[in-house]
Amino acid sequence: MVIGRGAELGRIRALLDAARAGHSAAMLLEGEAGVGKSTLLAAAPDLADGGTTVLRARGVESEAGLDHAALLEVLGPVRDLLPDLPPRPAAALSAALGWGDADATGGRYLVGAGTLMLLARAAERGPVLVLVDDLQWVDRESAQALLFAARRLSADAVVTLFAARSGVPLPVAADGVERLAVGGLAAAEAEQLLDGVSRGVVDRLRQATDGNPLAMLETVARLNPAQRVGAGPLPEPLPVGDRLERDYARLLAGLTPAAWRAVLLLAASHDEAEAPVVDALEAAGLDAAAALDEAQSRGVVDIGSGRVTFRHPLLRSAAWSVATATQRRDAHRALAAALPAGAERVLQAAAATAGRNDALAEELASVAASMRARSGLASASAAFERAAALSKDSDRAAGWLADAVDDAFLAGDTERARALGQRALDDGPARARVLYTLGQVEEFSGSIVRAAELQEEAAHEGTGLLRARALHGLVVIRYRLGDMAGMLADAERLAEVADEADPEQRMLAAYSLGAAEIYCGDAARGRELMLRALDLLEGEPTLRDDPRHLLTALLVARWLSDPMIAFGYLPRRMDAARERGALGPLAAANTLACWGLLMLGDHAGGYAMAGEAVELGEAAGYLSELAAAHIALAEEEAGRGRHDEASRSIAAAHRLVATAGLADVAEFVYESEAYCAACRGDHQRVIALLEPLARVGGRGTRGDLLSVAPELVGAYLAVGRVEDATTLAHRYAEVNPPPHTPQAAGVIARTAALVETDLDAAITLFETAREAFGPDVLEAGRTRLMHGARLRRAGQRIAAREQLRAARDAFAAADLTLWAGRAAEELAATGETARSRQPHADEPLTSQETRVALLVARGMTNKEVAAALFLSPKTVEHHLGNVFRKRGLRSRTELARAFAAAGQP
Repeated sequence: MVIGRGAELGRIRALLDAARAGHSAAMLLEGEAGVGKSTLLAAAPDLADGGTTVLRARGVESEAGLDHAALLEVLGPVRDLLPDLPPRPAAALSAALGWGDADATGGRYLVGAGTLMLLARAAERGPVLVLVDDLQWVDRESAQALLFAARRLSADAVVTLFAARSGVPLPVAADGVERLAVGGLAAAEAEQLLDGVSRGVVDRLRQATDGNPLAMLETVARLNPAQRVGAGPLPEPLPVGDRLERDYARLLAGLTPAAWRAVLLLAASHDEAEAPVVDALEAAGLDAAAALDEAQSRGVVDIGSGRVTFRHPLLRSAAWSVATATQRRDAHRALAAALPAGAERVLQAAAATAGRNDALAEELASVAASMRARSGLASASAAFERAAALSKDSDRAAGWLADAVDDAFLAGDTERARALGQRALDDGPARARVLYTLGQVEEFSGSIVRAAELQEEAAHEGTGLLRARALHGLVVIRYRLGDMAGMLADAERLAEVADEADPEQRMLAAYSLGAAEIYCGDAARGRELMLRALDLLEGEPTLRDDPRHLLTALLVARWLSDPMIAFGYLPRRMDAARERGALGPLAAANTLACWGLLMLGDHAGGYAMAGEAVELGEAAGYLSELAAAHIALAEEEAGRGRHDEASRSIAAAHRLVATAGLADVAEFVYESEAYCAACRGDHQRVIALLEPLARVGGRGTRGDLLSVAPELVGAYLAVGRVEDATTLAHRYAEVNPPPHTPQAAGVIARTAALVETDLDAAITLFETAREAFGPDVLEAGRTRLMHGARLRRAGQRIAAREQLRAARDAFAAADLTLWAGRAAEELAATGETARSRQPHADEPLTSQETRVALLVARGMTNKEVAAALFLSPKTVEHHLGNVFRKRGLRSRTELARAFAAAGQP
């Protein structure tokens, strides 16, 4: 029976009720040790329907380095459903959990996708309740997979409840999961818990323990009858928080040596199997049955069905904390001797060894490699680190420590990668490799300026392919920092040292020098080199679908100023990256591709890719790649009237730019923020954001100087500052003399039209601008809207309607519902009733709904869409229903027609 906790149980019951209605949910219970988190998890199944599948796991401190241990515990009962999953995630999950071919790997995100899909498949048979206790001690790989699934499940009857001790770091961030703080019991609840204890003593205990139920129970168990009725003084200090562990330590101190030995062996074990503990005790000449019976009778362990478990997780912590280093090593050694040959035996032997042991180091490195093959990168990193510490061979040790750095980075544990990397830099043989990895860490999740410094060192000290990759990375970083001279110099260095016999080095050299030449003004030479790089990317089998070069292949089209080039190969490359779970490259590629699609007028495809880039980039930890994706997503959300979502994306972009040290990009974020403010009609905010930038006159993404002028001119006119608008428009034209890019020409002409007093001249400028914008739906549509508004104010209503109808219909077709509404309002002001082109036009699709629609339009089934987007089929079905409702569609055929030209590649 659970005492009190009405609010907490009510919240859990609400989640379970939602699951019965087909809605997924996840919640993290947080609180101090002993406060009742485990009790709430234990009570949750009683609140669920009788047909609910309950899946459980508990983090164990000594198992935190054992890859996928908790995930295996959770998914074991639904293993029979594995054949129903798509092949790639099924194979990755099977390999990770030891259910199949260890070589069938696909990265931690495919393991997460497999987890999601297996839980979703289980939910088709009935509601699923996943209970994960002591999340702070769950191995990193399991935590990543379970949290990935919990965040992305949406329309499936799955509830995931995590419990974690407050104040203890989690193996991975639990962002996006609802949190519920579990505090102490109220006075009445404490009295009910401590039935038979005087009210005065209960009040004293509750005050001293902050109502911690376990602390109160443990204290009462040690009270004599006089103390319970308040006739005797209470013990000091009372056990609470860390003192609770110390209280358990006193309990352990009362065990006989044999029982203490049994408890310590259990604490050192990576599972709860009774047999190894019994074998180790008997090998030491001890009576195993008597030792375990004593531990059970003293309330330390529970025994049953071949398993031995601690009565409370804190007892394991207490046992391990009070044991000496020698006692811990002895326990590991005894377990190693009792276990059969295999990875577990090697891990125990490694933990038992204090000095150097080359043979054991080799065995442990082999175990680490096996963990890596199962996508157990965090555990592999720990094992490689331990192998390095065991080895007498300094060169081998340096290589293994570098492996530990690599795997920590790939696992997404950037802090560990940095810490290990600083140690590894002292070891000469692998120094260049470590520098390269640390450079990637900083580029994707830290300071890009620091990334440049590290890659420079890696290029200086490295050789062969490593040096080529470091120089290529430097070229990319120099471009992002706006360092034209540095970009060309590094590209020329790469061209000089690249090994012509290695296709990858030849490709990187051609691409890097081509990009630098184009950036520095020699377009003809740059184009020749870029086409050579493309031939290698597409012609060499080793490069054709390598996710590492996905972004490079996309950038080729960008440098050639021809997005159409990418249409032939980008869908194939992105599908290959999805199949392999390469979320980092996918996030970066989606970011770049979304801008290309938006320039081509495909706002559905651009919106979809921007949203996916944000989601995948956050999951992969590629933070510095996300600023541009957030900018694109913010502008698309604003154009659909989703202003709160747009504001969140702008705030995220500001944070990411500051973290990465991309000062030159900061102006673009402010420009985007101003556009979003204009969409809200907040013209004063536009002015406040852009006036300071107008004074310095920076260059924008269109290549024009004083790039903030067009939006600022519009804001000035909206608030009646006509003179300021006219002055700025003239200045903008003066600092940008011909020739112009088409995009810049369109903006310059439209800005001039806004302040032109002669109507005929203004009309000519609007028409010039619209033609220059070409397929850019947003800018061409905004130009028609401004043109039509000007004609309406001049009394030319029939001519105004022609422009406004075209603007309205173009905006509506692109799902830019805010702009469609603005055009409709202007059209209504001409005297015409504006009719929306599509039902529910005031309810735009979300980015994820758009992604689903685009893939369905390509002919994919719900299961195929789910696999591609790392979602469950039920979630896809839910989104698809929303698409049909919002767009007034009745079939997949109609949907395919509606989205036929969108989302390519």
